[in-house]
Amino acid sequence: MPDATLSQRFEAVVQSAQEPLVHRYLEDALRCFDTGVYNGAVVFAWSAVACYLRLVVEEVGIDLFKYSYRDLYKINPTSDLWRINDKLFIQTCEKMGLRGGVVGRLDEFRLCRNECAHPHPTGIFKSADETLELVDGLSEVVSNRVADERLTGIDIVRDFIKNASEQDGAALAPWIQDDLCPQLAQKLLTAYLNPHDTENLSGIKALWHPLWNRLDDTQRQHLWNRLENAVKNVLSDDLDDVPMDERSYVCTPEELAYFIVWPSPDEDHNMRDRIGEMYVTWFDGLVQNDMFCGADLDLGRWLRQYLPTPLEEQLQATLKDMTRRFVE
Repeated sequence: MPDATLSQRFEAVVQSAQEPLVHRYLEDALRCFDTGVYNGAVVFAWSAVACYLRLVVEEVGIDLFKYSYRDLYKINPTSDLWRINDKLFIQTCEKMGLRGGVVGRLDEFRLCRNECAHPHPTGIFKSADETLELVDGLSEVVSNRVADERLTGIDIVRDFIKNASEQDGAALAPWIQDDLCPQLAQKLLTAYLNPHDTENLSGIKALWHPLWNRLDDTQRQHLWNRLENAVKNVLSDDLDDVPMDERSYVCTPEELAYFIVWPSPDEDHNMRDRIGEMYVTWFDGLVQNDMFCGADLDLGRWLRQYLPTPLEEQLQATLKDMTRRFVE
């Protein structure tokens, strides 16, 4: 039997668990530990970790997990997360950017669990001290709340979201780690403007808008500069001065306008005004050349709500002329 000090240390790990199901597995592990069944304690403690990781994946996004799994192993995972091999599961979590810093230690614990759960020619039996050392190493995982987890796998998120649904994009937004939002926002803008391998832009847009609201003014300014250049190129169709790797613009003026997070029209904002002026000039050109359609009218009517009064009035006059000609 372990002495009282060791048992108290083990119980502290149990009490640190924030998720009820994880806590129950650790309670069973403590019961084994207190009765000297140390191999059983290791097995139940590992079950607590494996349970926690699956709870996180279920909450953060099963579709992102499946995408990461396919990227690693080139096959689809089983539909039941709880039946996936633990080694493959934690490696996929690392790919997603979940608990990446502790995956190596988790794998060592997993191997130890396997030794304790299966027969061995010479027999493997853990001591109280060995068991407690292993369990202490798990506390940084099991003591967390699922709601506090964050994604750090920026590249895999970018690749996933390029063909994800609007619902998937919106669902991932709260899980992105704060200090990685600027980097991910830059990558999303690149993917949106150069969607050569993107079938659906709605996922990028759904993730972009909430990320934008988590950026400071300096971080946004870098993006505004890129957006201004993009609008200029898309509206002019003049790509002569655009680098070759940025010429695959397929987003339309409508897609780009809807992508921008427009400030309030009452707010002083030079970048908004410059981009708004480019759009107003573009609408004037459509009318002058008699080259517009119903979608252009819809875009103009939507855009005017975000423009300061002088530009809004200029656009309104253009839209009236456009409407008259469209009816005729």
